[in-house]
Amino acid sequence: MYSASSTPSRTPSKAVVYKNDTKNSNIFFISRVNFNYETVRHKNKLFEDEFIDYINNTKDSLTLKKQQWQSTFSEDKGTKSQLIEQVKLAEKKQKDDLAIKEKEKRDISKLQTEISEKKYKKEMIKECINTWKNQIENVKKDIQKRRDANMAKQQALQLQLSKNEPELKRYADKLAFAMVGLRENVITFSFTCIYEKDLSRPCKFTIQLGEERHSIYKILECSPPIEHLDEILSQLNTNRNFFTFLKKMRQAFYRYAQNDK
Repeated sequence: MYSASSTPSRTPSKAVVYKNDTKNSNIFFISRVNFNYETVRHKNKLFEDEFIDYINNTKDSLTLKKQQWQSTFSEDKGTKSQLIEQVKLAEKKQKDDLAIKEKEKRDISKLQTEISEKKYKKEMIKECINTWKNQIENVKKDIQKRRDANMAKQQALQLQLSKNEPELKRYADKLAFAMVGLRENVITFSFTCIYEKDLSRPCKFTIQLGEERHSIYKILECSPPIEHLDEILSQLNTNRNFFTFLKKMRQAFYRYAQNDK
């Protein structure tokens, strides 16, 4: 390191003052001083060497600091770039996350709407099922009532037939006819012994009996066609006398047979 050199030493000589004794003259003379120049040069050389070393050391220190600063600056620049890139990636991720959250919100809202609609439909279906069950129960009850009513009618009919069977047999023997049931409440009556030349040749008609007690009788078929059929049927629906109706039908067939000779 640089250090200030001390003042060069010198070997002083005694100054000799000479006084001019010339009259009216005050002039003094100082004698010449002799310095040691070798010592001065040597110390000056040491000073120069120390100063140059100081300059070089300072330059080396500054160069090293500059290199360190440049290295640190490069690292900071790389770190800054990395930080900027990380910030960009973070911002992109944040945007992506927000987009995903928005999509999830829309999906959740859509699912909630679908669930609400399905719940509503489920309730409507449940209500419809309950309504249909009630309707089915009502239909079952109505069918059972009709079955019970039909059963009661059949039982009443069987009872009536059992009571009427002897009388009908007597009528059949007397009026020479036979009865054939085609279906419920529909009977075909067939008369014989009408035609003198062919006693087995039948004259027949099919009648529909009313389900109710006072319902109207209807002639579905009549062979051969006879006169005044509507009048005879009207009298039956009026007086409800079936035996008289049968006698009138036989008489009408007989008249037809007489005219058919």
